[in-house]
Amino acid sequence: MSSLSHNGASLAYRFTPGAGPLVVFLPGYMSDMTGSKAEALSDWARAQGRAFLRLDYSGCGASSGDFLDGSIGRWTDDALALVNHVWPAGKVVLVGSSMGGWIALLAGRALKDRLAGLVGVAAAPDFTVWGLKLGEAERRQLQAQGYFTRPSDYGEPYRYSRTLIDDARDQLLLDGQIGITAPVRLLHGQRDEAVPWRLSLDIAARLQSTQVQVWLIKDGDHRLSREADIATLIATVEELL
Repeated sequence: MSSLSHNGASLAYRFTPGAGPLVVFLPGYMSDMTGSKAEALSDWARAQGRAFLRLDYSGCGASSGDFLDGSIGRWTDDALALVNHVWPAGKVVLVGSSMGGWIALLAGRALKDRLAGLVGVAAAPDFTVWGLKLGEAERRQLQAQGYFTRPSDYGEPYRYSRTLIDDARDQLLLDGQIGITAPVRLLHGQRDEAVPWRLSLDIAARLQSTQVQVWLIKDGDHRLSREADIATLIATVEELL
């Protein structure tokens, strides 16, 4: 594992050198680069001789920093810093899972002509708007300690900070056109109970690119990490390359 000092944090990452474009995996909320999709893509890249980057945002996984200082804008900046560190000028394919899909869309827009393609796996842009309706107890918690918690199906309770919520207002994508012209593939399970699958249709409608496909997996859940789901993901990445 390697690290890069950036914006007051030590960002952990794993880079596999190889042929481009560089494939980058962007994890979801309170997730890290050791998840099954990241590991599977890493194994595939090594076997195929492909350049691959996986990473932990500041305050997440093996990276230093306080998770509660993190935000969509900061984590997008972390991802771009690492891409530019390991692959300063070449083409890039971004793969974003859940919240990582929001970050992929923002980073892809920033990369402009360097973006060769983008894959969203249950991409969740703007989740602070449609997915975080606060109850009264949560509002009090946020006021008192600067964050509130919610139970998670994936381990420890999720923590949502005022920093995240305030910053997210400047990162919203679904209120206008998304300025990405590269090919985009959006994979979504129709049994996803965390991110509505129709959101992928909304993203597709707002993308400037005409090379957009939405693939709905009828029996797929939010993670899309079954063997067949991962095979679909790898085939999708290969097609974009």
